Amino acid sequence: MMNTSEKQAANMLRCWSDQSAYKPIEVVRTEGCYLITKDGRRIFDLRSAHETNNLGFNNPRVLAAMKKQMDKVIYVTDDFATEATAELAEKLCNLVPGKPGKKLWFGQSGASAIEAAIKIARFYSYNNMMKNGIKWLDGSKLYPYPYKIISRYRSWHGATTGAASVSGDPRRWFGEPFNMPGVVFAPDAYCYRPMVKGKSDSVMSAEDCAEASADYMEQIIEFEGGSGHVSAVIIETVVGSNGIIPPPANYIKRIREICDKSNLLLICDETMTGMGRTGKFFSFEHYEIEPDIVVVGKALGAYCPISAVIMQEHVAKTFDDNIFGHGQSFSGHALACSAALESIRILEEDQLLTHVTEMGNYIGQRLHQIAKNHPSVGDVRGLGMFWTIELVEDKITKKPLRKFTQKYDHTVVSDIAEFLLNKKNIYIPSDKFGIWFVPPLVATKEEIDYVLDAIDEALKLSDMNSWKPSH
Repeated sequence: MMNTSEKQAANMLRCWSDQSAYKPIEVVRTEGCYLITKDGRRIFDLRSAHETNNLGFNNPRVLAAMKKQMDKVIYVTDDFATEATAELAEKLCNLVPGKPGKKLWFGQSGASAIEAAIKIARFYSYNNMMKNGIKWLDGSKLYPYPYKIISRYRSWHGATTGAASVSGDPRRWFGEPFNMPGVVFAPDAYCYRPMVKGKSDSVMSAEDCAEASADYMEQIIEFEGGSGHVSAVIIETVVGSNGIIPPPANYIKRIREICDKSNLLLICDETMTGMGRTGKFFSFEHYEIEPDIVVVGKALGAYCPISAVIMQEHVAKTFDDNIFGHGQSFSGHALACSAALESIRILEEDQLLTHVTEMGNYIGQRLHQIAKNHPSVGDVRGLGMFWTIELVEDKITKKPLRKFTQKYDHTVVSDIAEFLLNKKNIYIPSDKFGIWFVPPLVATKEEIDYVLDAIDEALKLSDMNSWKPSH
C-alpha cells in the first residue's frame, strides 16, 4: 500500500516541474512559520507557502472568523450580498489611495485577477474611444482600438494565458507561440544589470538607471502607437519571482507621469507584495503614486484563495453604462472574504507593518554583512520582509550562477536549497535566480537569526569556483 507521499506523487502533477523526481514530504500539521512532517521535523517555511502565508499557519483569529462564517453563509452568487463580501469590498477600496468611487472585482487567484485587469483596461480604452471619438487618442486613423499592454521582461503575473502573456518570466515560453497578442516588453529598472545604458559606460547610479529605463519605455509606447494603440502599462511594483528588485523611487514616479502624459492606465500587480509584505499595505505606497488599477491576491485571503482588482473611479465609471464582460463562479466567496477581512484587521491591530519595517531593516543589515564574507554574492536586494541574494561566478564580470535560460536547470541554487532543507530544516524554492528570503511576517528575530546563520553557512557551496551540478 502506498503512503501519502507516494499516493500524491502517483496521482498529482507538481507545478512547473518534470514529474520523475517528485517526492513530496508528508506534512501532518502546521503552526506559525513551520511545517511539521510525519517523521517529526519542524521545517521553517522561508517562502511563506508561495508567498500566501503572511500571518503564519493556523492563526487562531483567522480560523475563528472562518468557522463563524461557515455557520452563516459560505457562498452565494453576486446576485446576492453577504456582510463579509460587502465589508471586504469597502475596506479594500478605502485602502487604495485615490478619490472616492473606486470599485473592485473579486477573483480566486492572482492570475485570474490579472486576466480581469487586462480586460478592464481594454474595455476602458474601447469604451472611451467610442464615447469621446478618435481625437481623444494619438493618431487620426485607428485600427482596431487601443489594446496593447506594455509589460516588462523581468515580470511574472500568473499562469493563465493572458497573465502568462504579459509576463517576461521564462514560464511564458511554455505558451508560445499561442500567447495573447498585443503585448510588448520593456526593460526594468534593474540597476545591478541595466538593460539600457546611461550617460557613460561607468557604473550607473540608481537615478540614471531609472531615467534610462523609463525613457526607453516612453519610446516603446510611442513606437507602438501611443494611446491610439496602447491601453495600459502593467508592472510588479517590486519585481518578485525574477529577482526581488525594488526600483529607484524616481522610476515609479516617471512611469506614472508617462502613463498620464500618454493617456494610459497604470496597473500595479501587488499579488506578491501586497498585504504588508514590504512594510506598507501595498508596495506602491513607498513611491507615493496612485495606480489606476491595483491587483492583490495570494496572502489576501490568508488560508482561502481570493484575489481582487481594485479600480479608480474613472475606470469603474466606464461600466456604468457598458457591460463588465468578465466573471468567475466563486467571485466574492463569503468564506474567503471573512478570512481576508480578519487578516487585514490583524495587520492593523497587531502593528505588523511596523514589525515588518523593523525586521526588514535588520534582515537587510545582516544580509549585507554576510555578503562581505562570500565572493559568490553579487547583490543583495529587498524591501520589508522581501529579500534575495543574487549569486555570481565573478563579482567583477557579474556572470550569474544561474542564467535567465537556466530556470529549470540544476544549479548551485538547487544545491543550496537542498542543503538548507536537509541539513537545516529550512525550505526555500530551488527555481529562483538567487536565494529567496521571504518569511512569514510574524517571524521573530530569533527565528530570522537562525535562518540567516544557516544561509551564511550554505553560501559556502556557491563560493567554490569549481562548482558543478551534483546531478
